[in-house]
Amino acid sequence: MNSLTWEQTDELLNRLGPSARVYLVGAGGCGMSAIGHLLLDLGCWIGGSDLTANEAIEELKGRGADIQVGHDAGRIAAAEPNLVIYSSAIAKDNAEVKAALDRGIPAVRRAVLLAALLHRKTGICVAGMHGKTTTAAMLAYALRQLEADPSFAVGAQVPQLQPHARFVAAVDPKHPNLFVAETDESDGTLRQFSPEYSILLNVDEEHLDYFADLQAVCAEFEQFAKQTRKLIVYCSDEPPLREFLSGNCHAVSYGFGPEAAYRIKFSEHGCNGKGSEFEIWRDDQKLGSFCISLLGEKNVSNAAAVITLLHQLGYSPEQIAEALFTFRGAARRQQEVFRDERFRIFDDYGHHPAEIEATLKAMHGLKPQRLLVAFQPHRYTRTRQLLKHFARCFKGADLLWVTDIYSANEPEIPGVTSAALVDAVRQESGSVEYAPTLDKVRAAIRTAMQPGDIVLFLGAGDITLVAQQMAADLTCSPVRLKEQIFSKITRRISDTTIIRKNEPMARRTTLRVGGPADLYVEPSSEDDLARILRFCAEERLPFIILGRGSNLLVRDGGVRGVVISLSQPCFSEFKIQGERMICGAGVRLKTIAIEAKRHGLAGFEFVEGIPGSVGGALRMNAGAMGSWFFDAVESIRFMDYLGQVHERRTQEIHVEYRGCALFKNHLALGTTLVGKPAPKEAVAERMNGFSQKRWKSQPAAPSAGCIFKNTSVMPAGKLIDELGLKGTRVGDAVISDVHGNFIINEGHATASDVLQLIEIIKQRAKAAHGIELETEVQIIGE
Repeated sequence: MNSLTWEQTDELLNRLGPSARVYLVGAGGCGMSAIGHLLLDLGCWIGGSDLTANEAIEELKGRGADIQVGHDAGRIAAAEPNLVIYSSAIAKDNAEVKAALDRGIPAVRRAVLLAALLHRKTGICVAGMHGKTTTAAMLAYALRQLEADPSFAVGAQVPQLQPHARFVAAVDPKHPNLFVAETDESDGTLRQFSPEYSILLNVDEEHLDYFADLQAVCAEFEQFAKQTRKLIVYCSDEPPLREFLSGNCHAVSYGFGPEAAYRIKFSEHGCNGKGSEFEIWRDDQKLGSFCISLLGEKNVSNAAAVITLLHQLGYSPEQIAEALFTFRGAARRQQEVFRDERFRIFDDYGHHPAEIEATLKAMHGLKPQRLLVAFQPHRYTRTRQLLKHFARCFKGADLLWVTDIYSANEPEIPGVTSAALVDAVRQESGSVEYAPTLDKVRAAIRTAMQPGDIVLFLGAGDITLVAQQMAADLTCSPVRLKEQIFSKITRRISDTTIIRKNEPMARRTTLRVGGPADLYVEPSSEDDLARILRFCAEERLPFIILGRGSNLLVRDGGVRGVVISLSQPCFSEFKIQGERMICGAGVRLKTIAIEAKRHGLAGFEFVEGIPGSVGGALRMNAGAMGSWFFDAVESIRFMDYLGQVHERRTQEIHVEYRGCALFKNHLALGTTLVGKPAPKEAVAERMNGFSQKRWKSQPAAPSAGCIFKNTSVMPAGKLIDELGLKGTRVGDAVISDVHGNFIINEGHATASDVLQLIEIIKQRAKAAHGIELETEVQIIGE
């Protein structure tokens, strides 16, 4: 099938120039989409196909490529390409490749095309079983930071290199004509490349579906080293590399061991939660100090490879350190996809035991409470050949789930299953569970997660979808959204405004029951109150205004949105001017009664025992002892829900029994009350009489006040008394023996207890008298 060499391919592309038409079979793979970007940079027409659409295909299409979903031989005739490129994942009997060959159109492997383009420039190849994507991306990024303007091709998405491949056609004479390429050893195509420079990271028992054994793998790398024309940078911590390169005059080594020419030494802080700090020493002299954002010894080793090559290219340690400092890594290489104060979630491509062991070690450097790991084995051949190594590499996981094997188009091998892998891991590592499908592993992990956990998804297959979905779920979860809202609203208000998350409403109500409010705010000024109301409108957040918490029942699930309490001093200003009392919404009714008595103003004696504030009294038109709050109101100040302040006189306001319609969409800021001059002794006597009557007829235990509105037939309290329900209990919620229309909390009642009692009363009243009782207490929350 491989009809052209890289030299012939290069000659064909040179001859055709921008008129070349190239068709990519398997265009959505990271390596193939990189080829697409390189050819688009050269001005070629690009067509192609893949079995499924993905982000890589959308990027190519966004640049003008014609990529279709599904393989169809007819597309070759329609596209009339001069050249077809196919990836290693494409089967030999692929319809489109066969159609191209039948029509005499050359079809070459991806590596052949990459080699053809690399040889146009000063090539730098990054090779190795593990870490080559990160290393190639780091090198390309650093060269960009150093203004070398390199061409590059990386085998994964790199957020800081968009797209992940670029061919610089016009070269500035002031810049070196460099091309950084991640080169794949998995299918024997490493020998296609003869770069000026190469980085050899490691050699391992990998790709044994292609290579006979480790010796064959080493032979491949040794031959590649011989094809490198100027300088080989290699890791001396790798015995196979050290064995065939230590005496090579064209090779320079790096590593942790004493034999390395560029020796790595961790600094005082070493690998920490923010990254890795280390030094490079050369010939017993400190070359420089470096800091990268990536975690773990393996990434430090990868960075040392880049530092070694850049130093050999003539860059100073200071320049290199600055260029590496801001590199954030490649996609799916220890990629943190979610983080909040509870959890951190990482997505990693690791699918070989050595990679897994190194990644788990790096994760432990972040000091999680627990490390939860989900692993999707990749290929039946790899699982069979490395089973013993897989069994031992998960010892760093506190909890482990293993999914079914991702075949990567391999046929099943009898007896090679994830269940067998789980058994092997269990014998070596302990805690492991078999979760065959992605849905099951997602559900199992979400159930197991606890604050402080790190969750790591491992594998080269589609397990990344679970990592991304879980990150999306948590990002959109109520807890996460609450954090975002908290952060936003905090930036809007002054430091003197009090704001709390998950404030228990049981602390804020007279009944002493109720779950938490998402956000609880005490504005320190009318300006801050207006900002909060406008914020709620912008974010479409529900909110309620809380007074003293009387006449209120909050359900046990709490209150979604924002609870605003006008309890700071600016809302509790109070002054008397002759017969008038000017009161803020936060002034307690008891204060009004006491001050009226002290100044000889009648008409407020009835509020002495009402456990509320002015704002609540206005909203509910509080009443007792045959009197109503609005009887004394001359005017009110209020704010609309967009933060605008208004004032009205009583005559302009519609007031009803136990309510004021204005405050269904406005909130009270204050009022001017008018009293009637009277002897202080007479006011005191009347107030004492009301107080004695109240305490004889109302319970002293915590309550919300009257639960039901009085009926047209009889008062609600009398009705409940006649039904014989006094003393009825659900949990610690009890219908008061003193007044039947009160439900009291005898210590540990819940809102659910109170609601059950309310339902009992309503059902009995309906059954016995046909009366539909209506609650007076405001019931909110969920």
